[in-house]
Amino acid sequence: MTPKLKLNLQNSFDKVKFLTLFQFIFVVLAFLAEATIKQILLNFTLIFQFIILLVTFNFYYTALKNLFYSFWNISLILLFFYVFGMIRNFLFGTPMIGILYLGSIILMGIACYIISSPLYYPRFHWWEYDFRYRADLKCMVDAEGLHSSGRISDMRRGAACLELFKSMNVGQRVQISLEILNQNYTLFAEVRSKREPIIGRSTVYGVKFISSDLEQRQRLKFITNYWNESKKIKIRNKFALANKV
Repeated sequence: MTPKLKLNLQNSFDKVKFLTLFQFIFVVLAFLAEATIKQILLNFTLIFQFIILLVTFNFYYTALKNLFYSFWNISLILLFFYVFGMIRNFLFGTPMIGILYLGSIILMGIACYIISSPLYYPRFHWWEYDFRYRADLKCMVDAEGLHSSGRISDMRRGAACLELFKSMNVGQRVQISLEILNQNYTLFAEVRSKREPIIGRSTVYGVKFISSDLEQRQRLKFITNYWNESKKIKIRNKFALANKV
């Protein structure tokens, strides 16, 4: 059953839902227009394909709503379908239908770019058990009624992935303290998303940094650059050790 839809287009996640629904509308219009032109609207095979499309998109929207990583697999499947439909119609004399498929591809690209933020789909290396090679930084997290150590990673686009063995609520403001090169730095952020932990692992939060002044922005830029360089060094060290073995 398709989830109930409540949209607030000031929210980037709701923008992605909106773009995804428009993407589906474009594809349905293209699918039905192509069937009408070919006069196969009531063809059993076409009806079966349409049902498969509806079911696939229902799974797709559910995966997006719940931030399942299967969203990316289904995106790839749908992309192949859109590209094939676009090429077929451009080559065989129905360019307007091809444009509808092209529009779906563009809408998917925009939606995927927005949703690929650490706020929603963080790139955390949960399979890496050796902390010497984990692409993260140790930090202390302070919030209302909470003081705990954690790890921060995937610093991109003014956001990050925060791993913590404590529970926080979406919308909660946090203070993140880090020690880098024997100097203490403080960043302020807001929790925008939360992934419930697998047993034995930390909760993963998507946090958006609050850069209200120039000093905060410069501090965030420095820490982001430091994290990127640290990640590259750890990857090189890991492969160097593997080559020696």
